Amino acid sequence: MWLLRPVEFMRIRRGRRRGMGQSLVETALLFPILLIIFSGLIEVGFWLSNYLAVVDAARNAARFASDGDYRIRDFDPDCTTTRDFFRQTACAVLIELAQERPLVQLNRSEDDIVVSAVSVLQGSGVTARFPGSNGWSYYGNFVSRVSNSEIDAMLDLNAPNSGLVIVEVFYHYHQHLKLPWIEAFLPDPMLVYGYAVMPLASAEPTKTPSP
Repeated sequence: MWLLRPVEFMRIRRGRRRGMGQSLVETALLFPILLIIFSGLIEVGFWLSNYLAVVDAARNAARFASDGDYRIRDFDPDCTTTRDFFRQTACAVLIELAQERPLVQLNRSEDDIVVSAVSVLQGSGVTARFPGSNGWSYYGNFVSRVSNSEIDAMLDLNAPNSGLVIVEVFYHYHQHLKLPWIEAFLPDPMLVYGYAVMPLASAEPTKTPSP
């Protein structure tokens, strides 16, 4: 049976110890980098979850409003009793966000919901916007970011007359981990913006009746 000599055995043990020590040094050097990457991925994951929630809420609220009448206004601030088209649409956004886990809650002082009704005339593009060019703001912090020219660019101007409802959600995402190496690269808070466009029959322009 082949046996190692004592000198060779000691040389192998020293080599193993040297390898373990080298691995520990490499791990100690790489650990901060791995920690930064891992924590950054977690924070971006939280942000992405909030972004998807905002986009889904805007889309579902626009779908809810698509069969409504933008001309119905009652200025009732209560979401449970209002029949106001614009306020009902904004309330639909809030209801959708309240169902998210973790909860996405808009802040009255910095976030907003902007709703617009748009008339598009065949061959001419956007001809009217309600209640105004800036849209209807729920908290009064933002105006619409979707311009008439952008709407025209999205549509086929040769298509028949149509009406559209545009729902925009502005939400400031505040970081969860609050780590300095993340805040050095990503602003805190970060504005999350999502919007959706759906057909709206009540805003469709009608032909002027002949005398």
